[in-house]
Amino acid sequence: MQLQNKDVRDDTICELQNQVNELAAARLLLEEEVEQLKAELEQRERFAAMIAHELRSPLTPIINYAQIISRPNQRRETIERGSQIIVSQSWRLARLAKDLLDVSRLSSGQFTLKCQSCNLVKVIKDLVEQVKPVAPFHKFQLDLPGEPLTGNWDHDRLQQAVGNLVDNAIKYSDDETTITLKVWQTAEKACVSVHNAGLGIPGSQIDQLFRPFSRLKTPVPQDGTGLGLFITKSIIEAHGGELRLEELPEGLGTTFSFDLPLSS
Repeated sequence: MQLQNKDVRDDTICELQNQVNELAAARLLLEEEVEQLKAELEQRERFAAMIAHELRSPLTPIINYAQIISRPNQRRETIERGSQIIVSQSWRLARLAKDLLDVSRLSSGQFTLKCQSCNLVKVIKDLVEQVKPVAPFHKFQLDLPGEPLTGNWDHDRLQQAVGNLVDNAIKYSDDETTITLKVWQTAEKACVSVHNAGLGIPGSQIDQLFRPFSRLKTPVPQDGTGLGLFITKSIIEAHGGELRLEELPEGLGTTFSFDLPLSS
């Protein structure tokens, strides 16, 4: 009888211990979920503050110059200068809205490509011609094939992806330095690289490069939402390609490269 009671007690203790272990595991899981929710809330708050800042930055000169050129008897040069600034800052707002819409589509699984015959060499050439007027103090070097490099890709999305890489190259390198764009072909892939002669990216910041809303820490803070590389990576991967940060010796700048499959 005593042995039976001991067995019952042992079974009860074992069962209680299992329940305690399960409760402890559930508590740890809840604590992790709470920490994750806190981190997401903090990220949303930082994002809201960042977006408010990014919206205010172009809106302020738009409003100021609109008020200036609306005054009577303004000189022609003042009106032309004000109009140029209003247009450029309006495009900046449009790009911000587009980036936010792209992130929303990526999050909801509604991001799609419109693929058709596309010449990658022409995409790069056209993009550089568009960028030169807004980066007059940078030099651009192109290393491109002499023949068209054609694939079944989304022209506009590829131009957006390369444009984001070039924007970053301009932003994180000094005036009078050279930005190099290279296109080449392997047996199965089309390859693109964008190199700038900036300071390079510290190893401690590489992990956060392709995360949305992440920006590099630099001596001089840079404007931006931290969405460009995330969107670029998503565009390249949607094509079946891969975006990479190339390893370079310290002081030799930064190179991003990606490849695209030649066959769909």
